[in-house]
Amino acid sequence: MNDSHFKAWILPALGAPLRLEERNMPEVNPAGVLVRIESAMVLSYMEKVLNGSTKYAIPQLPFVPGTNAIGVVHSVGADVSHVAKGDRVFLSPRLIINEFAESPSQILIGLTAMGASRFDGIPEDALRLQNIWRDGVFAELAHWPASCVTPLHGLNHIPSERLIALAKLIVPYGGLLRAGLRPGQTVAINGATGFYGSAGVMVALAMGAARVIVIGRNGAALNSLAKSLGPRVKPAIVSGADAQKDASAIQAATDGAVDVALDLLGAASSTTTTLATLRSLRRGGRLVIMGSASVPLEVNFGEMLSNDWEVVGNFMYPNTAVASLANLIASGQLDLSPIRLRRYAFVDLPQAITAATSMKDLDLTVIETLSRK
Repeated sequence: MNDSHFKAWILPALGAPLRLEERNMPEVNPAGVLVRIESAMVLSYMEKVLNGSTKYAIPQLPFVPGTNAIGVVHSVGADVSHVAKGDRVFLSPRLIINEFAESPSQILIGLTAMGASRFDGIPEDALRLQNIWRDGVFAELAHWPASCVTPLHGLNHIPSERLIALAKLIVPYGGLLRAGLRPGQTVAINGATGFYGSAGVMVALAMGAARVIVIGRNGAALNSLAKSLGPRVKPAIVSGADAQKDASAIQAATDGAVDVALDLLGAASSTTTTLATLRSLRRGGRLVIMGSASVPLEVNFGEMLSNDWEVVGNFMYPNTAVASLANLIASGQLDLSPIRLRRYAFVDLPQAITAATSMKDLDLTVIETLSRK
């Protein structure tokens, strides 16, 4: 990268190999920021996005994929005041249009536009927004809207390849914020050995949970997670066949009942363990759903009313969440060392995308683009 050119990985067509190209330095949008990318996260399902099997509403081709990064500000637009040249920043892909509308359009930069049912029925204004902010972070330089750029204070001592763990942690953090988790409470996490579920355990501990119940069917994986993250983590091994028995197993791990719960199952073919997690809640408890399933969650009206339960769907996290999560790291309350890094050079992105498909629990695949100066 120099003052006039930079390299970027381009997807020319769905299913086609990524192509490394040299691009001209863009003129910064008045509401935009140019960021030199230091490290970027590779999603476990990025390969499926690029071959079209996820059916996402990707940007017009060709485009630069990639959703989250750590970098240093190269320059800022005339209307930007919260970051300046030289600032270290985190790039978050969720962009919601800043207009007075009942349902403001939103996109995930470098990934997909979004509709009322996530990736179907995409409104025209979301597609227009996506055309303006088309390219992601698999490049030496990213041009992003200022509202998706968060300055990172007090974290200069953490290498970028480690700090990009923010991208793994921020999603479950948004769910735990929505759950209203308070210090001293017991939280249950369904899908705890998954990519985001394991990160949710780390965040819940940092937020002061007295006990984190990790739910799953793989006892060895749950016990390994508990060993890695400490004595406040309690495994609850479930069968996935009987919701009531599984709820009892979860409650047995708590020595009582769960205050709040987070469901992070991905592409589940059954919601039995989700129902069991709901039934493990104390009266007035809240279940936040952030995962996905191919079948409905069948809840009983009588149970819901008698127990004052809440079931809440939550997508991503509020704009302020990155800064507050970064503060947990800066203060030492959130230790990033349990995350297992899989590090790849920028030129090896295709190999990294393939390797990311096998990630589990505390794994994180990282592209290192530039060394810090």
